[in-house]
Amino acid sequence: MKEKMKLQGMLLAGLASSLWSISGISGEILFKKYNFSSDWIVSIRTLISGILLFMVVIFIEKKSILKPLKNKKDFIGIILFGTAGMYLVQYTYFKTIELSNVSFSTILQFTAPFFIFIYESIKNRKIPAVSTLLLLSMTVLGVVFIATKGKISSLSVSPEALLLGLISAIMIAFYSIYPKRLLKKYGSITVVGWGMIVGSIISNIVHPIWKIQGDVNSKSIIQVAIVVILGTSIAYLIYIASLNYISSSLAGILTAFEPVLAAVLSVVIFGLRFSFVELIGFILVFASIFILEKRLWYKDLLWILNYNKFVIQMGLSISII
Repeated sequence: MKEKMKLQGMLLAGLASSLWSISGISGEILFKKYNFSSDWIVSIRTLISGILLFMVVIFIEKKSILKPLKNKKDFIGIILFGTAGMYLVQYTYFKTIELSNVSFSTILQFTAPFFIFIYESIKNRKIPAVSTLLLLSMTVLGVVFIATKGKISSLSVSPEALLLGLISAIMIAFYSIYPKRLLKKYGSITVVGWGMIVGSIISNIVHPIWKIQGDVNSKSIIQVAIVVILGTSIAYLIYIASLNYISSSLAGILTAFEPVLAAVLSVVIFGLRFSFVELIGFILVFASIFILEKRLWYKDLLWILNYNKFVIQMGLSISII
């Protein structure tokens, strides 16, 4: 029974990771094929996702969404979380995709634990162990390899893409650290829902949702729906559901395969080719962050690798649309 529940939880967490990967792929399709702007994608994604999450809180959880607003300290916390933890995360991630590709954006965002370790070391006034410093150095070296393709004197992507990608990772670190007290007090769906709504207010000031930039047709609308609904609200709810069956550490490890899936789908769908140096960079980043976060049992790793086979088929279906 326990094994069956664990399998169910792993399937859910794996599906959430797959949807996040496919969402990034759909975002790149919208930017490169249908000429949509990242600003507009962020505006509609945060607004619709926030509304959908609120509906879950009101109609399924039967809770009030107004409680966080009644406490001044918590209200300010929601504003900060929505600004840095939602709007800036969404904007920098999709803008990096627009300026480079989904694989580059995802692997940079994946370095968030690097910044979490730096923050915790400063906060606790504790020098990391030599092994941790080595892993952090591997992360930096991996990013350098990916960004330069081994040519240290020049970047293979624009400086803006590199900067925004790193800011995205820093904001993910903030997203992971800052709202812990709010999440415990009000629940994750309520807090993330408010974060999305605050983020949508900011993003719609920057780029109103009604000012659509891009080629609007049935195919592009499907891609938008994948980004907004499948890759955000549904993926998040599936991930939350997985925590009923498996530990947060195992769920986190499963979702950590998002950059791997994004890279594979970029090759399959866009014909992206990675140089040998870039592949080494990917391996360095993934291995170092993977070890920094958690260690996975061998049998679980085998299951994940087997599970990822059908994701490529899903990605191919998305690209055909």
